[in-house]
Parts: sequence; C-alpha cells; structure tokens
Amino acid sequence: MKTASAFVIVLAGVGAAAQSDPFDVAYARLKAGITYRAASTGRITDWQTRINGDLIDNVVEVPADYDPATPIPLRVSLHGGVGREAPDPGGQPARPLSNRNPAGAREIVIHPRAWSSSAWWRPEQVDNILKLVERAKSVYNVDESRIYVTGISDGGTAVYYLAMREATLWSACVPLNGHPLVIANPQTGADGQLYSGNLANCPLYIVNGGKDRLYPAASVAPMVDLFKRAGVPLTWQVYPEGEHNVSWWSEERPRVDAFLAAHPRQAHPAKISWETERTDRYNRFRWLVIDQLGARSSDVALKDVNTFDAQGRHVQLFSRRRPSGRVDITRTGNTLDARTHGVARFTLLLSADVIDFEQPVQVNVNGRPAFSGRVKRDIGTLLRWAARDNDRTMLYAAELKVDVP
Repeated sequence: MKTASAFVIVLAGVGAAAQSDPFDVAYARLKAGITYRAASTGRITDWQTRINGDLIDNVVEVPADYDPATPIPLRVSLHGGVGREAPDPGGQPARPLSNRNPAGAREIVIHPRAWSSSAWWRPEQVDNILKLVERAKSVYNVDESRIYVTGISDGGTAVYYLAMREATLWSACVPLNGHPLVIANPQTGADGQLYSGNLANCPLYIVNGGKDRLYPAASVAPMVDLFKRAGVPLTWQVYPEGEHNVSWWSEERPRVDAFLAAHPRQAHPAKISWETERTDRYNRFRWLVIDQLGARSSDVALKDVNTFDAQGRHVQLFSRRRPSGRVDITRTGNTLDARTHGVARFTLLLSADVIDFEQPVQVNVNGRPAFSGRVKRDIGTLLRWAARDNDRTMLYAAELKVDVP
C-alpha cells in the first residue's frame, strides 16, 4: 500500500561509508531522518486525492510559526455527517470542524473528507487517511510520537473504527460525540469485523453529551463499561447538558491537551494484543504482524469482551461471521511470550532499541518454545520497513517468522 518515501534519501552514500558497518550507518541516518526545508503554512486546500473516481480537496492547517528544524504534533480531524453526497472538487473546500486549531496552537491538522459512498470506515477512506499522514510526514517535520486522531459525531465514531483496525500510527484517539453502535450496525457497512480488545492499543479520551439527541451519554455508557472490562485505557468526560455539538470545547480543550501530552506513542510497547480476520490488511500493530490464520492444537482461550447489558439483556456489541485470529504478546528483555488463538504464523519485528542482538532471543508460544537463538541484524529488513513506515522512531533490525506449535 505504501511506496518508498523521501525518508530513504538519508541512505544516500551508505555504501561508500568508509570503515563503517553499513547497518550502523544506515540505522544512524534513518534515526536522524532527513533535513526538512521550509514549507507552506496557514490553511492549505490543494492536497487533492482521488477516491472511487471523485477528486477530493482535503484541507491541511499548518501553524504560521512552523519551524522545519523542530518536530511538530499532527492531528487528523474527522468531520461528521458522512451521509452527504460526494463533494464537488470545484466547489467549497472541506469545512473545518468547530474544534479547529485555536490561534497559536502548535500542531498540524489534516481535515480529510468523507461522504455516503465512501465513509470513514470504508477501506478507501482508511487508505486516504494513511496517505495524507504519509504526505505530511514527507513535507513537514512531524513528531511521530504525537500523531493522534479525533473527530465529531460520525468522525468520532470513526475514531473507534481506526483504533480497532489501523492503530499503528496513533498516540491517542479522541472520539467526540461518537457512538460505537453506529459501526456495530451491519447497515452502516463498516469494512470487516471489529474487536473491542484492539482498543487497548490506543489510549482513548471520550466526550459525550447528556442531552445529545443522537448519541446521548446514557446510551454510550454500556460501551464504555465494556471497554473498561476489556482493559482499554480510557478517560470518559460527560457534559450532562451537552447536546450534539461541541459548545463545551473551549472548556474541554485544556484537558484533552493534557491527556495528549501524557500519552506520547510508544513505538515498541512491551505488551500487544491484536485480533483480525484477514491477513491482507488490518493484520499489523507496530512490531506484530499476523501472517496466517488457522486453528492450532496449542491454541489457548483468550477472553473476548464483547457483550453489554441493555434493558436487562446481554447484547453482543460486534457480530462476527468469519473466524479470526488473535495474538497477545509480552516482551521482557530478549524474551517474548505469546498466547495465541486461531493464528498459524506471525512475524515479530525486532528493533535494536529494545532487543540486544548480542544475546539470544527466546520466543515462547502458548507455553512452548518456538524459537531460541541469536538473530542477525539485516540491512535489507531495516530499509524495507523504513521505506514503508517513514518513521524515525520505529526502525526494525530484523524480522522473525514464528510458526505456532
């Protein structure tokens, strides 16, 4: 889905580095990144993309005091009302959300657009969002540890979707006036199956209004309780008099900013849990890639928190028709302990930031040894994943294929 970016320009001359280990030279240059040049600031409306034949004018806002020498946070801001018709690229540019950047806030904001035939939870829109972030990272000195996604109404609902399907980028996820039941409804057409446990990988800051005519806080409360039972790190803010708008934003913004400041992205988290029903997409979270699904005799039971109480009944939140696979894995030094269900093979992406390549690596799966030995750093692996991720903080020295016993 991604192609080699300008990020790999830093590798120029690696082969000619005299007396130096080519891997060390490449790693150091990738870690340092490219030297960014001055770029456009203000409200930029010419970041066009094409989705299903429709030419879209996405909007980007860049602070006037942007300094290319200093990494800057990036926010993806998703609008509501995706039931509208496809926008006319020659007409009014994308309308920014009412929680747009206040004057002086130092972050870049991307405003993609969505509509009825290409809602936020469709694969083409997911790809569009990822491509816009990739473009921003290639033009601006984006702080990879502070890329987060927020949205209002349908946009807020989409934040839940992205956190469950494509979470690697996000440091935090901020759904405002959204509701998980929207994407749980089959008629909404959300792509694929959803798993509440995947939300554990993205800290959530949720805001709802008590008098919201569409998604009142009382109707969201059972989902919040479900997510807490699933181990999802979250903060839930309710405005009892709040309606389906963001009139409270000036009061809430400082708390959101404090939450974001407290939750930079962990490029190599020590614990990961990821579930998917496919391996062509939505099968990766950071240093874990699920390659092949299938039951194994060593499978262990992994608790699926997917029911909530509604008027005295236990109701399933997300329906699933296809078998899925899940990996829960913990890294302690060079030892990785995985518990799996429905997964036949997975890949571990090993970073020199957390793995000591001078020592053996031990991988245990479902209580059984799956690998033990030294792993060599590989410059091909380093360059391949660097070109794909364009991320100075998320570099991989080796990949280890693991067959579930």
